[in-house]
Amino acid sequence: MDQTSTIRSSGASNLGRRQEDCAQAATQLYEEWTTIEGFQRTRGVLKLMAKVIFRLWQDNNKDLMILPGSLPLYDGSARNELIYYLGPGWDPVVDRDIDGERAETTVLEAKEPRFGSVQAARRVARTVFLGSAPSSVTTKPGIRGLDRARVLLGCLQPGQTSSLYSDALNRLADQLHYLNASGDKAQDATRYWFDTRANLRREMEERKKRFEDKNEVRGRMAEVLKKLTGSATFFDGSHIFTPHGDVPDDSALRLVVLTPEQIYSRDEPRLAAEAALEHVRNHGTAPRYRGNRLIFLAPDHGALTRLRDCIRVALAWNSIVEDVANMRLVLDNLQAQLAKKELQGAEDVLPRVARECYKWLLCPTQDNPTSAKPTVEVFPLNTGAAALGPEIERVCIDNVLVITTWSPIHLRDELKKLYWKADKPAFRAMAFWEDTLRYVYLPRLKNRAVLEKAIIQGAASRDFFGTAYGQSGENFEGFKFGDKNVQLDDTLLLIAPEAAKQYEAAHIPPPTLVRGSGGGLPTGFEEPKTGHGEKPPLVPSPTAGTPKARTFIGTAEVSAATAKMRLVQIADEIIGLLASDPQATVNVRVEINANFPDGVSDQIKRAVSENAISLSFKNKTWE
Repeated sequence: MDQTSTIRSSGASNLGRRQEDCAQAATQLYEEWTTIEGFQRTRGVLKLMAKVIFRLWQDNNKDLMILPGSLPLYDGSARNELIYYLGPGWDPVVDRDIDGERAETTVLEAKEPRFGSVQAARRVARTVFLGSAPSSVTTKPGIRGLDRARVLLGCLQPGQTSSLYSDALNRLADQLHYLNASGDKAQDATRYWFDTRANLRREMEERKKRFEDKNEVRGRMAEVLKKLTGSATFFDGSHIFTPHGDVPDDSALRLVVLTPEQIYSRDEPRLAAEAALEHVRNHGTAPRYRGNRLIFLAPDHGALTRLRDCIRVALAWNSIVEDVANMRLVLDNLQAQLAKKELQGAEDVLPRVARECYKWLLCPTQDNPTSAKPTVEVFPLNTGAAALGPEIERVCIDNVLVITTWSPIHLRDELKKLYWKADKPAFRAMAFWEDTLRYVYLPRLKNRAVLEKAIIQGAASRDFFGTAYGQSGENFEGFKFGDKNVQLDDTLLLIAPEAAKQYEAAHIPPPTLVRGSGGGLPTGFEEPKTGHGEKPPLVPSPTAGTPKARTFIGTAEVSAATAKMRLVQIADEIIGLLASDPQATVNVRVEINANFPDGVSDQIKRAVSENAISLSFKNKTWE
């Protein structure tokens, strides 16, 4: 036998062996592709397989079996034989995603030698294409796509491991433009298929690029943070990305959430710290007077990128769902349900990612009044806590950033250190309260009730301070020492304990009482018992007292320029205290008198009249 005959015999033997091993690919063609109109069951399959086997023989392919993953779709003849029956639109799918020099699968194999050594990416894509492409044109009902097990069976040659092809499938599910999936790629039951329409994930990735950080992303971030801080009931108000000019300058305790640009990191804390101090110092173009009422929440520099990306994903899925609902995007039922599922998943992630990003609590502080300038203390929040609000409250209380219960010892120490002087042993309690609102070197009390409770507890003892309701020269009006029956108002004075003892000794002599004819004591007095037969001084009985006031009538002049703030202050500090007694009947009457020398405009008159009606004014007369 000559050399030519030997080569021909060997080629025929190899070709025959190829024909025996192509059963799986042929079975797939018989079961799936013969459902396409025009594709002949016997002639069409044999014609295609002949071209496939011939090209594999030409390329000296060493596969032991001809599987769906072995189909040489890079060969124009074999590819055209398949695409011809699928209709228009499949050429770019094959060229871009499945097989060819510029296909994504070829690029991936060039970057990943472990895939390129066995053409894992192309084999996976060919298998999915061969098993799912007919469903795009056939009218036969059924479940679309291939599950992971069938994809691996279409690729795996004897002696190879399935994990390599499984990894390739995961990578392709994230990268290919026309590869669709029915759900989470981590689930084995998830099905994969190719379509001439771009898959939803690729559509989402394209739409993500539309949303800018300073517009849509920032707005959605503010919405997420608003929901998170809704649980922060410890504060009187929460302000999300609010300029310092729009944060009220009042006595309320407020949480200020800094903008995404005002980031914090341990390596670069300057941006967040400067933003916090800017809020403390300024209220718009005017100085802020009550800067010790603000606590700040700042974003972490490292986690901010992930938060923004998650927000873009949620916005992209939301736009897809809205377009489907408004018929601007046509999807089948499976894809429409998948889009809704992805949107829900993206929305569920946002609160957790936002917690991981906004995890730094900033508190302005100052060691003493003579320090050069305030500084900012930073405290990390536990992002795994159940809710953001209670976690912020815990950090504030544990680190004494906000005081909810205050001992009179600390009140006495602060007064002694900064306010009580040798020539001025008394200080107004309300002036001290105002100072705690203004100066960051003073304790930050949660509200006025904390101070009032400390004063009442301290007034009951003779160790902390005396009280009075006015001072005329050296005389204290309404002086009390060791009496807790005090009320925090604008006239209350807190007197240093040493000065109170001296004043009591000098101005309040012990009472001397005359006994009655029967040797008894006057009504309201009692004689203490000492057990030694001594006659101690007579003291008033605790049940005795002066007649109590029964009516309060107050009138205040309020400037129109400051009416909003003053009326709120009056409601909090006067009306609220009066109404705190459940037996009290409090009537409030507001009288407004406005004069217009040149006459009022019709616009103002009409607006005021309408508002007066809606606010149920009893008298709303124009003259």
